[in-house]
Amino acid sequence: MERTDGERWAAELLDRLRAERFTARAWVRFLEESFRRARRDRGRRPEAVRQSRRWGALGLAAAVPFGPGPALWWAGWWAMLDWHIGMLETHDGRPRALCSADALTLARLWAAPVVRRHPAPAAVLALSVSDVLDGTIARRAGPTRLGRDFDSAADTAFFVAVLRGAVDRGLLDPRLLAVERARLVAGGAVAVLSY
Repeated sequence: MERTDGERWAAELLDRLRAERFTARAWVRFLEESFRRARRDRGRRPEAVRQSRRWGALGLAAAVPFGPGPALWWAGWWAMLDWHIGMLETHDGRPRALCSADALTLARLWAAPVVRRHPAPAAVLALSVSDVLDGTIARRAGPTRLGRDFDSAADTAFFVAVLRGAVDRGLLDPRLLAVERARLVAGGAVAVLSY
């Protein structure tokens, strides 16, 4: 499959970072160019920005009653969404608005710190089912790079939060959580080293 303009730009920027051996100066340049591109993308997609900010504000308002941790967690993901509006494009490079598949993915990200402290079985089940539904809905609406990457992050964050909540309540052997964390670290290390 041919890369979109955004994917080509990201690959070139990452290749330059690697060629410059990940020096501090290279990282500064990488971040400057990333933020410049994000500003440009937001300027070109005002409706997507408004939609993202409405969803972000709603998520923040819903997180505040759960305390500062969940509110800060959501604010961080909201900032990442805002920074990556340019990835809200289909595989052939067509812009697309946020859709219900994105809402389900973002709901799992939002819920991760909440289910860790309040792992109501019905909520865990509903959010687990949302992982199946968001893929089906995204295929109909046109999957995006943003949805693909955020979905992976949401699945990981949600699953680890559920495991941590179960360990905290004595329902699960802590070694299982340690094994899962080691698996995630090893997978990340292999990806970074292979790059």
